[in-house]
Amino acid sequence: MKISVITVVLNDLEGLKKTVNSVLSQRGEDFEYIILDGGSTDGSWEYIESLNFRGMKKSAPDTGIYNAMNNAVLLANGEYCLFLNAGDTFYDEQVLQKAGTIIGRSDFYVGHTMEIGKSVIKGWAPNALTLDYLMRTSIYHQSTFIRRKLLLDYPYNEHHKVVSDWEFFFERWLSGCTYEKLDFFISNYYLGGFSFVNRDLIAIEREEFLEKLLPKRILDGSYLGKQDCVQEDDNYEQKRIRKTMSKPAIRRDLNLIRYGFKFLFKDMFKLK
Repeated sequence: MKISVITVVLNDLEGLKKTVNSVLSQRGEDFEYIILDGGSTDGSWEYIESLNFRGMKKSAPDTGIYNAMNNAVLLANGEYCLFLNAGDTFYDEQVLQKAGTIIGRSDFYVGHTMEIGKSVIKGWAPNALTLDYLMRTSIYHQSTFIRRKLLLDYPYNEHHKVVSDWEFFFERWLSGCTYEKLDFFISNYYLGGFSFVNRDLIAIEREEFLEKLLPKRILDGSYLGKQDCVQEDDNYEQKRIRKTMSKPAIRRDLNLIRYGFKFLFKDMFKLK
């Protein structure tokens, strides 16, 4: 089995129907569908029970969305998993058919996303995953085929509520996992979900992750020394760092991390 499409749901019957109709209309044949209900009371489970499809349907309590996603991976059999949770849809009926002919070499395959809210924004998949890209944003899990073995070996962090997929991509990129872009649209992502309405929590959880990942001297800027003013002979990079220190906390930290990696790579090459 090449692809496992996974939907986790809790009390979102209308969104679930939209997602299920999209998945079951796919023309590709080399995929299964996994639906995991967290104990819905709005008729979602009864609707799931009425469905006939190739794959698995199960109702089981969970401790949050990432616990549910981890549990769903255990039910899957595909070489790659794609999470299309309740409310989101595939871009068209040919997505899995097209993807199935391409994926197989790399750990991640990411296509484009239609981000739908008051207006429609095209979320373009990057040509390559880079530190700068991952510091600024993340890739859409709705448009990402992930090698299932990675999800089994490195399950999502269940302590966090909204950024664990970003954490997963960041850590796996740092460990050398491979990436390829799929140059077509994969999914329609409808704004208004849990992560979209919890922007403050996103900032808090991202900062917690970065504090765990990077040394304190990078995060607090202490590696800059105790110079109180900009000297005339400061180079361009030093001036940018000093300017960064005056920015709001999150923007300051993210920029410092970028500079920290930049200097680290320079120093590593100097030592060779």
